Amino acid sequence: MSVGMSFGPIQSSAQPFAVGIENLPITVLMNASAGSQDKSAAHMAIDTVLKAAGRHVELFLARHPRDLPRLAQQAADSRPGILVAAGGDGTLNAVATIAHARGLPFAVLPLGTFNYFARNLGIPLDSVSAARVIIEGCIRRVAVGRVNGRLFLNNASIGLYRRLIERREIHKRRFGRNRLVAVLSGLVSLLREHRSYRLRLEIDGQPVMLSSLMVFFGCNALQMELLGLDEAQCVARGELAVLALREVNRIELLGLALRGALALLETAENLRQYCALRVQVDWLDGRRRHIWVAVDGELVECTLPLVIETEQDALQVIVPEASR
Repeated sequence: MSVGMSFGPIQSSAQPFAVGIENLPITVLMNASAGSQDKSAAHMAIDTVLKAAGRHVELFLARHPRDLPRLAQQAADSRPGILVAAGGDGTLNAVATIAHARGLPFAVLPLGTFNYFARNLGIPLDSVSAARVIIEGCIRRVAVGRVNGRLFLNNASIGLYRRLIERREIHKRRFGRNRLVAVLSGLVSLLREHRSYRLRLEIDGQPVMLSSLMVFFGCNALQMELLGLDEAQCVARGELAVLALREVNRIELLGLALRGALALLETAENLRQYCALRVQVDWLDGRRRHIWVAVDGELVECTLPLVIETEQDALQVIVPEASR
């Protein structure tokens, strides 16, 4: 994870790409910090599938996550075509931001821990099958979220969830990048003390005052479905799922985590749930003007008020024909 990534929102002038995707060059952007096994699988997929199909492929390897936006912009300038993100949520976000801004097709070689974006679109999780989608698939336009203009593919959040991500990345660097480490890290982090936020929200123009441990904005229907939330339906329509967690104790937090694991969060009494196209967030006291936000797993400092909104049919993603 890159804390406080420096790249800012890029204003989009995206238009549907007119050239057939089968004629476009392919640029793969990979995060060098990914596990060696994942990198080997992705390299094999590039060599055995993309190049074997006669496609013009180049690989850009980022030595640090903060280099990804620059490399993606360089690729978009020098050889505009299909931009492929090989990595986890942060890599996908960085590359998708440039693809969206330049109106270029975006494709995925999923190498992350949960891979919600790829799974939601039916993109295979093994690198060889995912590479085949790049040469055999079709364009599907999908909705994205924005927080103060910054694009997100899965979610953005403030408060508890943001701090869980921060602790999870520390534990992953120490113990390895896998789901077990992520789950155990979350359980351990829930037992810590957590501060609450006194907030004023405007949800599609309707004011809501609350004291909350967390406010979560989701735009991935699969992630909502796996938690057992009816908001999966509104996300599938292109809206945002807005989840606000009231102040609870540590035992209640662990109970909520268990409900999430059992896909039973919909009936949680301490979780306020909304569907929205646009949400504005500000402090009730209005004293501080900055807040840390987790955006697809990356921590960024944002200026208040936060404006979180959805953008329909925004990103051109290459998906399997059956998922169109």
